[in-house]
Amino acid sequence: MDRKRLIGIVVVGCMLLITAACGQKPGVIKEATPAGAAGGLGGGEIPPGAEIDPETGELLDAEGNPVATSTGSGTSTGSGSGTSTGSGTSTGSGTGTSQAAPGEPSGGNSTGVGDDVIKIGIHAPLTGAAPVPSDSVEKGKDLYFRWLQSKGIKINGREVKVVLKNDNYNPSQAVSVCKEMVEKDKVFLLSGAAGTDQIQACARYAASVGVPYVSAGVTERGVTGLPNYFTTSATYADQGPLLADYMASRLGAKGEKNGLVFFDTPNFQDAAAAFKSGLRKQGVKLHYEKYVSKAADDDEAKNVIGELKAKGIKNVYVLTSPFWFIDLNKECTLQSYCPQWVGVGISMTFDSVASASCPGIDGAAFFSPFPAWSESKRYDADFDAAVRRFHPEEGGGDDFMWLSWIGTKVIGEALKYPGRNLTRERFVYFLERKRGLNVGVGPRLSYSPDNHFGARTVYVNDARCRGGKQPADNRWHTLVSPPTADF
Repeated sequence: MDRKRLIGIVVVGCMLLITAACGQKPGVIKEATPAGAAGGLGGGEIPPGAEIDPETGELLDAEGNPVATSTGSGTSTGSGSGTSTGSGTSTGSGTGTSQAAPGEPSGGNSTGVGDDVIKIGIHAPLTGAAPVPSDSVEKGKDLYFRWLQSKGIKINGREVKVVLKNDNYNPSQAVSVCKEMVEKDKVFLLSGAAGTDQIQACARYAASVGVPYVSAGVTERGVTGLPNYFTTSATYADQGPLLADYMASRLGAKGEKNGLVFFDTPNFQDAAAAFKSGLRKQGVKLHYEKYVSKAADDDEAKNVIGELKAKGIKNVYVLTSPFWFIDLNKECTLQSYCPQWVGVGISMTFDSVASASCPGIDGAAFFSPFPAWSESKRYDADFDAAVRRFHPEEGGGDDFMWLSWIGTKVIGEALKYPGRNLTRERFVYFLERKRGLNVGVGPRLSYSPDNHFGARTVYVNDARCRGGKQPADNRWHTLVSPPTADF
């Protein structure tokens, strides 16, 4: 079997994804529930198919009929201290009487929400982790919301403004910039684009000050139980058993030697444990296990490839920064020994990583929360249209703009659910009761008060370097798309 070319395969068992591996996580959100967020309709859940009317803020059932509500008397404050930045008092729409279902918060903290604007904050490793052009990051951060504005579409009467900060792939700096966005920029919510340690650190800070935090799924360590934290893709621990299944069923791992190479951060421990457990269940042996510092250099890459070559390791799960993964591929090319790379992640499947890593990365198969940017037109034609309208100089955009587009689409959808009366408490209440959040690309998401890890599906992308057996362009391409059904 040619493991370097996996075109057209179907992931058997894996894409019914995370029913067993992820499923519902009992006890996930058992502590520090926001005031007023308990209870609710039907034992704490909104009826299936229910939506908020964007014009009236009224809760409607699947047939469009009003759901019975009770009258609340909460007042929405402009900030945590009752005052707002800028001129006047920020009331959102919580001033006066609002219609609230039993247990539904009627007011709360509306910092970052004005009459016409919602302000959100995003942090990302613009430097230090992956080769990402800073100008494309800046252009991509609010591309989706600019597209909505150009179409005259508002979110319950408001536009969304985005503040972007560089966390430099450093958890301390992540907390610093998140604190700055909350205290100085007065954002409504925070979002982490990538970087496990940075996401975990900022998510914990956000929980300490009652700010909603939305990010891609990374570690579960230190974030399980945070009441305001939501993931928009499967966690690395959830993906571990699936990756083991993929290796066994599609890569011939049972008859070959297998390894893992991870950064030595505590926040990757759950990913490693889940993967090794998955291998055992598949009857696959692990022959090499290596943890290196986040400060690892070229010499360490040389040593690791030398060890893999000496041991004859064929399949390697790698979970490091993209920069160091590029170092591994450069070294494996020099030593003429490049294994079948597999993995999970967010920025690993950027084309800049593939281009810098070819030919060593050829045939690498990585799980990703989004399809390859090379096929973005097939999945969301509006993205290409938006890039060409606002940034024609970008020639169709790039991976980070694509990632930002998908992530902000999810946030934009989530901001709709509380209706015009948007507060942090109501945002959490409605999102944690949402089933089947689907923006047409990326994972389908379903949350509950006990489970804020909402993703059930992944994409499988592979790297194709020039000189291989198939048409290649030194880019990532999508092998497998997830099913449209929610499991």
